[in-house]
Amino acid sequence: MKSSELLQQMLEIEKPWQVVDVSYDTQARQVDIHVAETPARSSWFARPRPAAGETSRQVWRHVNLGQRRCFIHLLTSVQPPPVAALWSGGKALPFTHALARQVIQLLAQGLKMQAICELLDLQLADLWKFKYALDSGQTGLAPSTPAPPAIATPARPSDSAVPEIGDPIWEKLLGGSIHIDIRFLSLKLLLTKLRKHVTATEDSDVRQLRVMEIHRYLSRYEHVLEYELKQLQVLRSHTQPPGREKNK
Repeated sequence: MKSSELLQQMLEIEKPWQVVDVSYDTQARQVDIHVAETPARSSWFARPRPAAGETSRQVWRHVNLGQRRCFIHLLTSVQPPPVAALWSGGKALPFTHALARQVIQLLAQGLKMQAICELLDLQLADLWKFKYALDSGQTGLAPSTPAPPAIATPARPSDSAVPEIGDPIWEKLLGGSIHIDIRFLSLKLLLTKLRKHVTATEDSDVRQLRVMEIHRYLSRYEHVLEYELKQLQVLRSHTQPPGREKNK
């Protein structure tokens, strides 16, 4: 198998897209992979020339290849890459879909922005740009995009009044199909923000991230949110299927 074919399989690049050039910078610990619809030259390692009809060039940071930072350079023509392709990214965004998934997973686990930058070797400015797009529902992630392993959920005390994170009540609350009376302004503002984010996307991982945010907040301030949590318990009891045992 040719090295170009192996690399394309590793990146899950399918026709009509094709790796046309790869360059390594040992000192910078960086690999740059150029993808186009067709190679401009017969030599795989030759620098590609823009294909006929090219309209723009896009560059996304991809997941690391070993210990090297990886960047995908796309020479685009009329046909855009498939939305679900993990090697590509959203328009004007800094990360490929694969790297975006990793960032979402770490955000869901409660890591700070600086910690994510250090862990994934990212620029803070790029991470803030992606976070803004995520909050405004502009990441371009598709519901069918294959995702990494499921997000790890935090431990929940057995006597907690906060519903389990997998409970359908959260989707109903963030989706706006149910409402509760809220006395704390900070919770009211958070819920308003998260509802806006949830309605702006159909991506399951992004929605799960928002569920984890509201769950984390209620778990942290459970001792002062008895009024709100009692309402959730009542709503849960009304929405559970007949015959299902109700959690206390």
